[in-house]
Amino acid sequence: MRIWLPIVIAASACTSSQPTKDDASRLFLATTTAVNAAEQKAVTSTQALNAPAVRNLDYIGPCESEGSFEVKGTADDTALTYDLQTSFTNCVSAAHIALDGSLHFSPSALTGSIAFSDQTTSATCEMNLSFSGTAVSGTVCGYDVRDLGH
Repeated sequence: MRIWLPIVIAASACTSSQPTKDDASRLFLATTTAVNAAEQKAVTSTQALNAPAVRNLDYIGPCESEGSFEVKGTADDTALTYDLQTSFTNCVSAAHIALDGSLHFSPSALTGSIAFSDQTTSATCEMNLSFSGTAVSGTVCGYDVRDLGH
């Protein structure tokens, strides 16, 4: 019986349902970076000399290493506003960070559910962030974003 006890403890530690604060911090950084990159690629794909100021986006693109992302919504170049639904499907970055899930992104909020995995962990979390100027408030994986160190 002594042989099995450490194995059971190790297995239960790996399957914890609550991500750590460090996991949430990495998820926050990877997700916000990926959402911004996806938005830029989608907007750039519609740019032309006589492009309308308000664009309807419906773009599917490849991620850096594998997988894809999809951006649907509107972007207004004149008012500098956007209202986007961004989805990731096994979207793997060059840093080997994978994202799956769907998020709503606007100048005032980033909300939705995202699954994150890297070389050390995997987690599925809700993001519920609000933006006001340069201030960010809300939660990532149940942690206050202001406590994540970013």
